Amino acid sequence: MRKKDFETFLEKQASEDKRNKTIDWTKETQDWLGQIDEFYRTVLGWLKEYVDEGRIQILFDPTTLNEEYIGSYETQRLLLRMASHEVVFAPIGTLLVGARGRIDMTGIAGTVRFVLVDKEMAGMSITVRESTDKDAQGTGKDKKQINWMWKISTPPPSINLIELNAESFFDSLLQIMNT
Repeated sequence: MRKKDFETFLEKQASEDKRNKTIDWTKETQDWLGQIDEFYRTVLGWLKEYVDEGRIQILFDPTTLNEEYIGSYETQRLLLRMASHEVVFAPIGTLLVGARGRIDMTGIAGTVRFVLVDKEMAGMSITVRESTDKDAQGTGKDKKQINWMWKISTPPPSINLIELNAESFFDSLLQIMNT
């Protein structure tokens, strides 16, 4: 029986490997890097008047991420310096369960998670479904177009997603700066 189980395991691994080879990981990485840039542009847009007044200093710090299938890639952390406070925005990755990507904003009083999710999502839930290779290929009729949107993720275990806008951003920024 154990030999048969092992053979089943090997077949599943080969099937998963075949599916992973059909994904263009270079394109996935470039899409993710574009999403990071878009996020930073949005945040810097909200902070523009304070940067222009010299009340906030903006710095970019190169960093290397390493993800399964993608491998190592270069991106940037965004640092905000305000008087005696420093806030760091650090990309976490794109190959996540339940989200297309995550960036953490960390300050002296904690961390806020920004997640790239389907615009329609209000919370996180995980559904596990087993399918055959034939099911995975599908007919294309039931595939839904996803509109990706950055949202604020509340801490687990009951994760809610809050729309990211200027007001929610500044609330989160104040929260992690302990004010």
